[in-house]
Amino acid sequence: MRQNGNPLLEVRDLTIRFGGVVALNEISLEIHEQEILGLIGPNGAGKTTLFNCLSRLYRQSSGDILVRGETITPLGAEDMAARGIGRTFQNIALFETTTVYENVLTGAQFAMNGGLAADIFNGAKVRRERAETRERIMHLLSLLDLAEIADHTIADQNFAVRKRIEFARALAAKPSLLMLDEPAGGLNREEVRHLEDLIRQVRDEFKVAVLLVEHHLNLVMKVSDRVVAMDFGQKIADGLPHEVRAHPQVLRAYLGEEAA
Repeated sequence: MRQNGNPLLEVRDLTIRFGGVVALNEISLEIHEQEILGLIGPNGAGKTTLFNCLSRLYRQSSGDILVRGETITPLGAEDMAARGIGRTFQNIALFETTTVYENVLTGAQFAMNGGLAADIFNGAKVRRERAETRERIMHLLSLLDLAEIADHTIADQNFAVRKRIEFARALAAKPSLLMLDEPAGGLNREEVRHLEDLIRQVRDEFKVAVLLVEHHLNLVMKVSDRVVAMDFGQKIADGLPHEVRAHPQVLRAYLGEEAA
């Protein structure tokens, strides 16, 4: 487990209410540098609500979220890339009429420093940055088996390929924390095995922490350093994969089994 030093991201007593419904009830958790944290739970457990709050699409009713010790509570979703947080979505949102390369490039824009004046004068620094960005994107496309279709449009790609494109786009922003929302959804068994290897490779090569929200329990248990389980908006377990898998409340809530 990778838990050296202070947490990269810390959630403190996070509560969200929608009208009279408590969607999250005083959730606390930590994610450390280069850690893969799996987040599991049955439908309605609050996983997606928590995910959307961490990426600032939702606002909490109370509690706090800190990145490297600084609160991000006042920030909006548009500020997250600058704070080193990237994410994918269950419902893939790509630009249909543009190419695979161009879609991934939109992610890289958040990591580029050149402003309008730099673009106008096209100085050496900007040219170098653009060359480095293209090299990085082509590396990502190669890593995710997308290089051969870099110039193809999104409209021509199937669901599994679109998943990889969104993965590449999130990585292009150079995140410190990559949030993966149901990345195995709709994938076949072979594609899930490839995804398992890919998540580990991405963590090790790019030195990125990963928050993995996933219904595919075997994938989560194999790839995660640590697992958090939720049910009815509450955290019910937090520990090593084998510990959480055997936790009585997880057996009841997630696997539908009675605790011993």
